[in-house]
Order: sequence, then C-alpha cells, then structure tokens
Amino acid sequence: MDERDLEPEEAATRRLVDQRRARGRELGERARHVVGLERDVVHARPAAGEEASDRRVLTGRSEQLDAARAEVQTCRLDALLEQRLAPVHACPEETLVGRDRLVQVGHSHTEMVDPAYLHRRDATRPISSLEPMTVDLPIPPHADAGRIGEVWKVDYEARFEDATTWAEEHGLELATADDTRVCLLVVDAQNTFCTPGFELFVAGRSGTGALEDSRRLCDFVYRCLGVITQTVVTLDTHQAFQIFHAPFLVDANGRHPAPFTLVTLADVAAGRWRVDPRAATTLGLDQPDAHLQAYVEMLAGGGKYDLTIWPFHALLGGIGHALVSAVEEALFFHAVARRSQTRFEIKGGHPLTEHYSVLGPEVLRGAAGEPLGTRNDSLVEHLLGFDAVLVAGQAKSHCVAWTVADLLQDVPEIAPRLYLLEDCSSPVVVPGVDYTDDADAAFARFAEAGAHVVRSTDPIGSWRGPLESAAVN
Repeated sequence: MDERDLEPEEAATRRLVDQRRARGRELGERARHVVGLERDVVHARPAAGEEASDRRVLTGRSEQLDAARAEVQTCRLDALLEQRLAPVHACPEETLVGRDRLVQVGHSHTEMVDPAYLHRRDATRPISSLEPMTVDLPIPPHADAGRIGEVWKVDYEARFEDATTWAEEHGLELATADDTRVCLLVVDAQNTFCTPGFELFVAGRSGTGALEDSRRLCDFVYRCLGVITQTVVTLDTHQAFQIFHAPFLVDANGRHPAPFTLVTLADVAAGRWRVDPRAATTLGLDQPDAHLQAYVEMLAGGGKYDLTIWPFHALLGGIGHALVSAVEEALFFHAVARRSQTRFEIKGGHPLTEHYSVLGPEVLRGAAGEPLGTRNDSLVEHLLGFDAVLVAGQAKSHCVAWTVADLLQDVPEIAPRLYLLEDCSSPVVVPGVDYTDDADAAFARFAEAGAHVVRSTDPIGSWRGPLESAAVN
C-alpha cells in the first residue's frame, strides 16, 4: 500500500471503520487471522475456526462492538451501532488508514486489506438469527408523522442524499449481503384506501384505521431499514368499466347499483341485476348475462365474498392510484439506503373479474372457459426466496386476507416464515357492512396454519419463528 494513498483520520468524528463495501465478500477466504480493531489499527487474533481467549469460535461473520468500552476509549466507535464489526480491543494507534480501507497487521506486515474478514460471524450464535445490525434505528429527520394523511410530491433528490448519508452514518450494508433475507410485502397502500377523503378509505371501526396503519408502517420501515432486504408493493389498478363498478350493472328500471351493493347469486337468478348492454358493448362481452350468472356461481361455490359494487377507486392515472406520499417516501428511502430495488406488482386490470389477491383474480375463467387472468406464480417463487415475509397494507378483510390465503394455499410450507403486521392493516367498515369479524377470523385461520400475527411496534426479536433470535431493542 502506498502511504500517499492514506489520509489522517479524526478520531472524534470517525463514524465508520468498514464502509461495508460489496467487494468485501470477494476477498472471502484471503485472511487467516481474526483481527481486533481500535480506530484504524488491526492486530492479529486467532484464526477462523480456532478458539479465542473468551472461548468463542469465529467463523464467517463478526460480533457486535462493545459500545461501553468504545466510549471509555473516547474513540466514538459506539456510533457504529453494533454494525457487525469485530470486537473493540484497546491498544495504541500505530498506523493511519484512509476512510475506505482497513489495514491488517499480521506477521508484522501492513499490506493486506481484509474487510471481508470483519464480516464473519461467531459460530456459537444460531445460524438462523439476525445480526446485531437489526437494532432499531432512529426515525430520520425528514419523516413527519403529522403529514401521513396529506398528499405531496416526494423530493427524490433530497431523499437520495439523505438516505445515502443515513446508510453511511448507521453502517447499513447492501441488501445483497443480508444473511437473513426479509421481504416486506406492502399491499395496496394507496391513497384510494389509506388517505381520508379518498374514494374507499379503509376506516375500520376506529374511523382512522388506514391512516394510523400508514403511520406505523412508515415508522417500521425506518426503524428496520437494516432488517428489510426488499420491499414488494402491490397496486390495485382499475378503470371505469369493471364488473364491480356501477356502470357494469343495471336493474329492471335501468338504474345502476349504489356503492357497496352486494350482488348475490339469488339476485342474479331473480333478474334483479343484469349487465348494462352499453357496458357489454364497451367491453366486447358477447354473452353478458351468461357471464354474470357463471361469475356469481363461481364466487358462491368458491367460498368468496358476494360480488360487491365498489365506489370508483384506484383508477389508473389518478391520484388515488398513487401510494400514500409518506409510504412512498419511506419505501424510496429504504431502496436507496439498502441499494435494494422495490418490486411493484400490478393487479386488478381485467374488467370482468375482481382481483383482491395479488396472486390471482377471484374468478379465473369466464362462462365459455375463456381466461380472466392467471396465477402470479413468479411472485410466489420470489417470496419463497426469503427467510421471512412480512405483510402489511389494506384492506385486512379483502386484499390482504385473500393474498395471504392464496399464498398459504399455493405454498403452505411458507407459513412459519409468514408474519402478519396486524397493526398495519384494517378491515373495511362502511354503513351497513362491517368486515371486522371476517378479517379477524381470517387472521385466526392463518395463525392456525402456522403464520405469525405480530405487531410492528413490538421488537422483532420478540416475534416467534425465524426472526425470534433477532437482537432488536
């Protein structure tokens, strides 16, 4: 190493020793000695797999910092917030190191840079546990809980700078480096469902259900930036002419149904509702009455909700279709801080079927056997690639419930890895219709199947299952 490449380090302001470079993993097995670190100096320790003086056996990752010792030494290493670095051992400073490098002092040489070695884990710890970086982070200064119910333009450039700095200050590594991969599945956190005054605000029995859910969801994302590997976001997406919107149906007098009208199999058989011929023409539906009859029969036979006429909602291109601004901001912040691309899933576009679950429509085929949609097998496979899947969003009684039900039906083995954030989801409650009991019953069934019903405000380490050992305070 050329000494000209080094720059003096200011101990009082040092925030990170190892910048968590992705290439740390490329160095992998080059090192043969465990290292002890104070400020910029690394000293020889027992080799990987050997027993240390404290009787730990070191393998592929490191332990948390001794914050108290770091504070006593006034090196400010406590600012690393337990970010998977090697233990701190007090010793004199011998070598100045640049901000982006570590120097290993082994066999009296200082040429080897080995950040990968500092990422190794104590073999005495459970393989399934999360690392200490899962400690709760503070809420970033830009987040304003008072604006959860407002709509605004997210300042992406400012949040990009904020998230980049935040990741550096708190030692957040690339999501691709996560040992325990955690997916946050956010279902339909859109203005149309979550913002008061929009078309289908999910109030729950409290009257402020989805609003408070969004606040807790944002807090959870910020606090657990180091835990969440990737976010997957579903977007309910509709147009004016769909089977569950008023223009599709008329009664004997040509009047369209009111919002929240339930269209039952008995209603259709009795001729109370039929497809508006103008809607059939618009949608190219050749046998509208046969389609409606077959559709409600399949709903009833499949144990689904009755066909519900919803207010116009989640209309493509409208403000209601957009994510809640605060949620969008939090998800964008996570994407930048962890360098993790958000995955978006669009659902609900076929006009002749409802589509609560992101994994598939309520009815797959029409009266003549024509396809009305397909199962989202690619998403199922994607979710199976995570050690834990956390589910939040709206509405607990509909899109969340049916998504979870489909997931457990398709891959029941995922149940122990499934966490339902019950305080980040609310049921539909409107005049004359209250789905709270249905939602609670569904969550009870999911729990019986092996899923975990949890609260976002509880430490992840207190959750049972694969995240049970997480050290979140």
